[in-house]
Amino acid sequence: MLALHIALYVLLGTCLAFAIVELGLSAYVASIWSGDRETYTWNPYEGYVYTTVHVSAPGILIFIVFSACWTILVSAAALVLPWFYTRKGAVTGKLNTILGVSFIVVYFITSVFWLACFADIEAQLGGGTSYSDYLNAVIAFAVLLWLIFLALFILAILAVCGVLFSDWAGYQSMKKGVADPEQAQTATVAPPAHDVPTGTAPAPIAASELSSRDAEALHDQPPTSQTYSPSSPSGLASAELSGDSAVYHDKHAGYS
Repeated sequence: MLALHIALYVLLGTCLAFAIVELGLSAYVASIWSGDRETYTWNPYEGYVYTTVHVSAPGILIFIVFSACWTILVSAAALVLPWFYTRKGAVTGKLNTILGVSFIVVYFITSVFWLACFADIEAQLGGGTSYSDYLNAVIAFAVLLWLIFLALFILAILAVCGVLFSDWAGYQSMKKGVADPEQAQTATVAPPAHDVPTGTAPAPIAASELSSRDAEALHDQPPTSQTYSPSSPSGLASAELSGDSAVYHDKHAGYS
């Protein structure tokens, strides 16, 4: 879990830094490319003359500027939102699903943006390099950003599928029954022995647990007191003998 968090911090921080550099480079190249220029053109009435022509920046440079701004916003949001919701303790299953799907879609779209950026420039250059070092730097950073967002896309999928474990919002597993091993271990710990549920009958006391006073009281009982069970034949016989002996004593007591 810690390794995933470190990897996300490093990748998103690198994306944020590279996007700021790419924004500056692409804006500078677009400003050099566009503007008013004096060109030597042919005029049938005057011959070759200098005329002022307004040149606009290519559409791919404008798209690179847009992709750099988009990447700055995405990287900042992906860094702040999981940390904020996790620290606040408001991570629910619905929030995790929304953020997880959003991160996967946004990472994929951003990687496609940068793939289209450097692929289009390379196609216009014929697969080679440009005479401008600034344009070559723009291509290099576009390739790096494409690779980084592709790695973030793969990490996000592995996290929501339960292969990598994380407690951040948007990176928790969406599979039912899959949880962090540390939480699962804590959940399976048996409760202490003294936590007896309310309403349960106490266990019977063994004979060895009787006190010495109870043992003496049982020993001092008169021998005539007998306990019998009405359901047993021996108990019934003992009761009948006791009754007959009581009648016999009563009769003899009357003659005396």
